[in-house]
Amino acid sequence: MLTYDLDKRGNKTMYEYLYELIKEDISDGKLKADEKLPSKRGLSQHLQISVKTVENAYEQLLLEGYIRSEEKRGYYVNKIAVVTGGAPGYAAPVKRFQEETYLADLTANNIRYDRFPFATWAKVMRETLTDYNTSLLKTVPFNGVLQLREAIADHLNRYRGMKVSADHIIIGAGTEYLYNRLLQLLGPDVKFGVENPGYRKITKIYDENGVDWDYVNIDDKGMKVDELRMKDINVAHVSPEHHFPIGLVMPVARRQELLNWAAEEPGRYIIEDDFDCEFRMQGKPIPSMQSRDRSHRVIYMNTFSKTMVPSLRIGYMVLPEKLMEKYISTMNFYSCTVSGFEQYAMAAFIEKGYFERHIKRLVNDYRGRREKICRMFCESRLSEISTIYQDDAGTHFLLHVKTSLSDVEIKWAVRQKGILINCLSEYCFADADKYHGILVIHYSDMDEATLKLVIAAFEEIFL
Repeated sequence: MLTYDLDKRGNKTMYEYLYELIKEDISDGKLKADEKLPSKRGLSQHLQISVKTVENAYEQLLLEGYIRSEEKRGYYVNKIAVVTGGAPGYAAPVKRFQEETYLADLTANNIRYDRFPFATWAKVMRETLTDYNTSLLKTVPFNGVLQLREAIADHLNRYRGMKVSADHIIIGAGTEYLYNRLLQLLGPDVKFGVENPGYRKITKIYDENGVDWDYVNIDDKGMKVDELRMKDINVAHVSPEHHFPIGLVMPVARRQELLNWAAEEPGRYIIEDDFDCEFRMQGKPIPSMQSRDRSHRVIYMNTFSKTMVPSLRIGYMVLPEKLMEKYISTMNFYSCTVSGFEQYAMAAFIEKGYFERHIKRLVNDYRGRREKICRMFCESRLSEISTIYQDDAGTHFLLHVKTSLSDVEIKWAVRQKGILINCLSEYCFADADKYHGILVIHYSDMDEATLKLVIAAFEEIFL
């Protein structure tokens, strides 16, 4: 019988923690190939947890190939092959999910490269080489090239209602890098609050840096301010313009509540993650929280990875005055991690109006693509048992399917059809069951022919 101390799971869900413990035992060789695992009911009684928790853990291990299910016999450990050249003791399943070829990947917004303005970008790069010449050989300032910071400040003023100084902007190689710098800047004695449901990757960064965090539930208006106080949160991480993955827009009253909360105590801050504010399909983007901040407590984060291409690793953050002063005095020894050449080119791309035109073309393309995709779902037999939830922003929508399959079973069945999918419950830190059967559909690179095959596959699974 497997025995684990489940009291050490921290903020992880019970099934997620159990899955990780069993996976680690398989990878370390403590559980041998072809060894039979305890029954779901037997393990649940031994560990004094629900059968559903064990079932979800087993199904996730099954999904990733660590174990197999033999009819009327139970679950068995698969043979594991050591990956050569990796870290000592590292192991992975013989058949790895990542190496397969898929019909469709609905788990992320992949760039349609035929929509990227290659000719214009190449032209800007050639002009940058000519215009800046020897400047490209000089060391880049710690906070980034001035021309790009000024271009960003002007862009934020015109499109997000933010009056910020270029001196308060820090350029870095993507938001992940900037988050690491921000955690160091804020120090070890703060507690972060993240949205539930919400973006799970940020908590992995928090865990890697050993910082304290907790989830804060959202309602139909956004993060609950009373829970911030109840859980003694110092820094609230929110996405008010377009929450991922629910899609709600935080109304002005809740934004003001958050700003008031931040102003109540010294050391409280709000991280405003504005990652896809540009993709509003109807009307103009709502002014940012930072533009309403009178107490200088909002840290604004954004990136060009989604609006341009992921390989262009240019992100930026706007720091309040006191934090900027602290950054200059304690962290200006860090070199800027983005090449000067790309920064000068991006500055020119914004200054000459190319970025604005590129965004408008993308929004028009995504709007038409989403309308067509939603119409095809609604006209299919799948509409008999499903409902689409969409909003006026972003490049994903939610598909709620009435099914007796668990979310892990859904992922497994869809995978067998060559399709990658995420369920809304995967973005939850608690109360995942309330979102059962809701699929998160990313559509940015979906073509009509592939979509027909996806819908046909869904019909076979759910009908």
